Amino acid sequence: MISFIFSIKLWLRRTIGIAYLGTVALVSLMPVSNLPHITVYQWFDKAVHLSMYLGLSFLACWCFEITRKHMFPFYILLTGVFMWGLLMEILQRTMHNGRNFEFRDMIANLTGAIIGLLIYRFFDRKRIEIAERNSN
Repeated sequence: MISFIFSIKLWLRRTIGIAYLGTVALVSLMPVSNLPHITVYQWFDKAVHLSMYLGLSFLACWCFEITRKHMFPFYILLTGVFMWGLLMEILQRTMHNGRNFEFRDMIANLTGAIIGLLIYRFFDRKRIEIAERNSN
């Protein structure tokens, strides 16, 4: 499975990444009246933020083919994903669509982005281990 994920053509990875980024923007900027009112538990909204940004950071690493040999791009990517979340929160505040800037959303976004990067790093390590095993 891991080999398959990393074998997907770069143009398709980037198409998927851009589509996901657009979906995050659409859902983030959609008026509150257009969103479903789902309350599974008290912090469900924060879990949604965490999940969206987990996916966003994972896909960003995947789209840019970040590897464990280069830690610096991880920090740049994390900063970029965080800034995207900040931009979405600022736009929610300025668009007057019933959405508000929430500091807790930013924390959930950042937490999700970090978890997504860690999952990607785990998959990347496994991919390298598999490649080394197959070359022996």
